[in-house]
Amino acid sequence: MAAPRVKPPSSTSPWAWLRVLYAVLALTVFAFPGGMVDWLDERNASGWLSGPLALARGIDAASAAVGVKGVGEWLRGRFATFIGDADT
Repeated sequence: MAAPRVKPPSSTSPWAWLRVLYAVLALTVFAFPGGMVDWLDERNASGWLSGPLALARGIDAASAAVGVKGVGEWLRGRFATFIGDADT
């Protein structure tokens, strides 16, 4: 008699999905730091986002130093055109 098949804990754990979610968020922040700076700057009226804003500005400066900032700006422009955002 065969034993019942049990899914491994790694496939049913919510922690695995949280790791994937945070990995995607981190990739987004590092891929589009200029957009993150703009978004945080617009929402920092009360000053509560000064820490994340400083971190995003540092990441943006690092991407400019490496030379990938232009790619992010181009992708943001294409996405704004795609969704019909007239502000950019």
